[in-house]
Amino acid sequence: MFTFLDMINSSLGYFNMSVKVKNRIYTIVALLGDGYLIYVTFMLLKNQSWLRGFLYCLAVIVITYYLYLNIVYYYLGRTSRWDFLSPKLTQLTGFSPETPEEKDRKRLARREAMLAMNQSNGLYANEDVIQTEVKISQQEQQNLRDVVDDLVARKLIAVDYNGLDAEGITEHFRSTGEGVPAVNKGQQPPFFELEHNSQTGQYEVYIGINQMERRPVGHITKVGLTEINTAAKAYELYLANVYITGGPQKMPGRSGSPILTDADFGLIVQVAYRNRQAKR
Repeated sequence: MFTFLDMINSSLGYFNMSVKVKNRIYTIVALLGDGYLIYVTFMLLKNQSWLRGFLYCLAVIVITYYLYLNIVYYYLGRTSRWDFLSPKLTQLTGFSPETPEEKDRKRLARREAMLAMNQSNGLYANEDVIQTEVKISQQEQQNLRDVVDDLVARKLIAVDYNGLDAEGITEHFRSTGEGVPAVNKGQQPPFFELEHNSQTGQYEVYIGINQMERRPVGHITKVGLTEINTAAKAYELYLANVYITGGPQKMPGRSGSPILTDADFGLIVQVAYRNRQAKR
């Protein structure tokens, strides 16, 4: 029986599924094991093996109680009023387990707090802001990584995988097929600006702690669907928003626990534009 349970546990490790789904499967498997123990207990009592039968009976009662708690929690999404052990364990350990709803509330609160800290390069009307296409050379990638490391060390950007725990990372991977970057969504550097390099002809994106410590981390190749040089002739371009994306990320491993992998950082760059013929 235990060999069978171990085989089930090992088999589930090959699939990327949420912890909640796994626990539901484990509960079903445990029900089968509990049923087997009930049968063994019955046979022991039938054969008048009173001591072993009594010990097996106690084990069945304890396991059935835990199964009841798991069914209520993982299938009904709540805790049972007959859960007498959890409050006692909370008092002994000082640790209060969070419900999925509490985790979601805290995650949203952290995200809203970090979004409030984000800095924009002024305020622009939505109709005057457009997405760009950015390319990052090898040297620019190294500059970007250095700037991000500096921002993280100074705690100027949030790095907590969007507040997701192991279960949240697994669910995100199942729905998107992508890992969760360490840098939270919507993170902007304190300083960023656009500069035309007369030597290379590129429109370079600079970011940093401030203007004095700025570094080139990418160059714009298109504004919307228009080549950057064509757009720059017709419009005055200003950086409106720069968001840091990518970088080291977590994704579920074979055992279901998140593993850390490295990846290049990226940029989402939005520019504000104004027709050069427009009157000031």
